[in-house]
Amino acid sequence: MSETQEYKQTRYQKFVKECEAAGLEVEHYNGRMYFKGPAVRCDDIQEVIRATTVDCQTDNMGLGWIVYPK
Repeated sequence: MSETQEYKQTRYQKFVKECEAAGLEVEHYNGRMYFKGPAVRCDDIQEVIRATTVDCQTDNMGLGWIVYPK
């Protein structure tokens, strides 16, 4: 991650670990529904879904997708 974030929620920690292990760039995201946590920007949602065992949700950013834990 570009900024070091310490997440207390286990599912956030697992999401970061699994995505980074898959070579995906994880960033901190302040998104919809008051979400603040780790996320991956991508063009292919399935790439992220396959990389993690954490249930995820998505936002369409117009130029791609952002995938983050539920």
